[in-house]
Formats: sequence, structure tokens, C-alpha cells
Amino acid sequence: MLLAVLLGGPAVAVAEQSASEHAVKAAIVYKIAKFVSWPEDALADDGDLPICLPEEDPIGPAMDALAGKQVQGRTIRIHRFKSTDGLAEECAVLFLSQAAALPRPSLVSGVADAPVLTIGDSKDFVDIGGIVTLEVQKNRVQFAINVGASDRAGLGISAQLLQLAKIRN
Repeated sequence: MLLAVLLGGPAVAVAEQSASEHAVKAAIVYKIAKFVSWPEDALADDGDLPICLPEEDPIGPAMDALAGKQVQGRTIRIHRFKSTDGLAEECAVLFLSQAAALPRPSLVSGVADAPVLTIGDSKDFVDIGGIVTLEVQKNRVQFAINVGASDRAGLGISAQLLQLAKIRN
């Protein structure tokens, strides 16, 4: 049900042949970004909405499909990083997959006070301070939101999105 509302159509099972788990997660990241507001001075004046992810993350090709799409009048730009320096300044969205071999807790804490929407796909992601975690349960992707982390980052999350999520603090 949550996925159906986010994607604007019938529920899509993760195991469905026509869509990989990565493509579904990328689509959800795109939809979630539409329900988030950043502080007025948080985003660069270039009109981009940079989504950052580790260079070697296997979700990369699915995220690349988002490049050029519009969110709140901004154009999505995918930024794959090798170095974790400057992520707080470079990223509007930071996606950290459990498949990426990076220290997720330190990356999340490094951007915790910046207006960066952190999204991960591990069950503990919101527990380590991430804002949104995508969880696969019963062949569906569901999500939880850490409201305290979003407040700390200065991000506004739509009440519509909050109604669909599991809320954690």
C-alpha cells in the first residue's frame, strides 16, 4: 500500500519481473524527495538537486535513470563519490546502501547538522541517525522516518509522507 501511494499506481512487488529492487528503491527515493523541503539557502543556485551515492554502489545504474528528472523545479544530478569529504556541501540527498563498503554511521553523523536528506536501505539506518530507511518486507519496500534527524538537518517532511511511514525518533 505504501509503495502504491508513493509510486502513484498499483502496488509493485519487489520480486516482480519488470522491476528490480534497485529500480524500485530509486523510484522511491525520487518520490520521497518530492515530499521534502530544504531550507531556502540550502541548495545551490544552479538549479540542481544533487543525489549522492558511493561510486561502487550497485544501485548506481538505477539512480542514474533519475538524472534530469525534476523535483520542485530542480533538476536531479547524480553524484557518485569516492571521497567522503565535502558531502554536507555537495549533496541534497545522500543515499547509503548497505551494499556499499563504507562506514555508514560516520557518514551519517558527518552530515547530520547539514540540510542533507539521508536515505539508506538497512534496517538500522534510522537508528544510526539516518532520516529515511527503505526496508523490504513481504516483497514490498516500506520506509521509516527518523523525525528527530530530519528536524536536526532542518528539513521539512510533508505530513502526507509522514502518514505513510513508520515514525522513529
